[in-house]
Amino acid sequence: MASPGTLNVVVTGNPPFMEYNYNTSQLVRDALPHMITGSNQKDIRIFKYFRDTLDTYDDVRYVSRDMWSGRRSLFLPEPEPIENEEHVDVDFILHLGMIALGWDSNQSRFETTARRDGYNLHGDDGKLVDSDQLRQLGLPETLSTEYLYLALANFFLKIRILWGTDAPEDVTSCVSEDAVYFCEVRLYSSLAEPLLCKELEDKNGRVVFQHLPQAHDSKAIKLARDITITYIASLADESIFNND
Repeated sequence: MASPGTLNVVVTGNPPFMEYNYNTSQLVRDALPHMITGSNQKDIRIFKYFRDTLDTYDDVRYVSRDMWSGRRSLFLPEPEPIENEEHVDVDFILHLGMIALGWDSNQSRFETTARRDGYNLHGDDGKLVDSDQLRQLGLPETLSTEYLYLALANFFLKIRILWGTDAPEDVTSCVSEDAVYFCEVRLYSSLAEPLLCKELEDKNGRVVFQHLPQAHDSKAIKLARDITITYIASLADESIFNND
């Protein structure tokens, strides 16, 4: 558990991929502040994984282990010289991705479930997801975020309160169980680590995935950033983080 009054969130983003010469997950990640305050008055520290994550099975598994290790040197902002914090107690992980593969490019999608099997698209290294290895580790067919639905209800309420009649009409939000390609692998892999490591068993289910719209002008990135901040604050309001 984080220090009283503080939550630590790790956020990832990805480089341009497929036919796109940009990736809004990268742009929004970089635009996020390093600290926000939830409605429960908890300080939420946002730590950004120090590099873009890659669309390969090996890198996805490596990054999942890396983030849950909590080594401070892996996260931005870089530690100040006077800091002596070598380890971050990660409360939850937010993977960001960009809408693609035929989905509505104006949507924000919040993924609920990740699958172990059924991946037919090759990664950047030309290799498929190693579902056999995941199966040999004893992992289940699907993994889900533990507290997503309540957080999303809170999130949509916050959106209505914050924007009211000025809520952006060109950006829709929905809950999806159909994350695909390496976005879904990232969610599955990071959800799997607490099942594979006894030291992380109290972190079970504490991973979420948010797909961002494709619009990437400055106004669109600011809007996507604000929506993401609201989502993080909604997650931080969950009762699982408010028992101290």
